[in-house]
Parts: sequence; structure tokens; C-alpha cells
Amino acid sequence: MNHPDAQKWDAKYTADGQAWLGKRPRPLLLAHAHLLPAQGLALAAAAGVGTNALFLAARGLRVLALDISLVALRLAQARACSRGLQMATAVYDLAAPWFPPAVFDVILNFRFLERATFAAYREALKPGGLLFFETFVRAEGMQGPPYLLEPGELRAAFADFELIWAQEGPSAGPRSGPSRILAQLVARKPP
Repeated sequence: MNHPDAQKWDAKYTADGQAWLGKRPRPLLLAHAHLLPAQGLALAAAAGVGTNALFLAARGLRVLALDISLVALRLAQARACSRGLQMATAVYDLAAPWFPPAVFDVILNFRFLERATFAAYREALKPGGLLFFETFVRAEGMQGPPYLLEPGELRAAFADFELIWAQEGPSAGPRSGPSRILAQLVARKPP
């Protein structure tokens, strides 16, 4: 893919891919794993090397992992094969998403923001389906790039869902400099 984001992420995963493979699933997913269905279809958006997607596959879900980086998805597939897990992957630009209606039991969206996905996820989740969403928020008083949420935006976007967990707060991690604000949401689509 000649998309500038694909080239950027392919280069990043080519250089650092092995380091990404050592990461654990997101703590938000681990903390709420008891809510996951024992079977069904899951979408891992902006899946990278598939850490969270593989966690779902190991729990018995069929998983579709999407990312703009072919390099990342190849690493994810190799990892799935080495673990004997099934996972479908596709290079996909989430800037203009479309998914069939009411097809996914679970949707994961970690550390990625494309506001067009809000409506697409709402449509694509089955009634009773779970959405796990985590990404960064623009800090009060700062001008932020478009890939940062406004304070309260994520919760408002899914306010009609059953909110199981919704929080905004400082991100824990090794990065130096001002702390980053992270929005987290686990929500169930109404029946």
C-alpha cells in the first residue's frame, strides 16, 4: 500500500517489530476478559502485531485483525501460526470504514482514533456485543492533533450503550515528559 501511514508503520514495524511482539495484551482487555463470550466473531481494529487479537483467538473467538501495516500483520500471522491459532488478517485503512451490520460479538480499538469508526462500530456490533476502546485525549488547554479525543468525547459517543467501564486519566508508562491522558471504555451494545 502506498498510503503514507502504511509506509510509516511498515518502517516502524520493520525496525522495531520484535520489540512489539513482547508486549502483553492491554490491561483494559485483561481486566474485563471475564465479559468475553466463549465463542463468536471479533474485530481487532488497528491490530498491529496482533497481541490483543491473539488473546481473543486463544480464548476461542474467531478474529479478524485489521491494520494499515502489512509488515505488522505478517508478524501477527507468524505469531498466530507458531501458537497454533487461527486469525484472519487484512490490510485496511480505517479512514473510511465499512463493516456488515450486526456481525461482530466483540470489537477492540486500542491506541487508535478515527472518528468515522464510531458509527461503523455501532452498526457492526451485534446487539449485546462488547466494545473495548482505549486511546489518548487532548489535555485541557492544549491544541491537539486530530488523532486525540476531546475530553469526554468517547463516553459521549457511546452514551446509549451499557457502560461497563469508562474512565479518563493519566496514562501509566515509561514515556518521559508531560503525562498523557488516556480514555478507556468497555461498553455493551443495547439489545
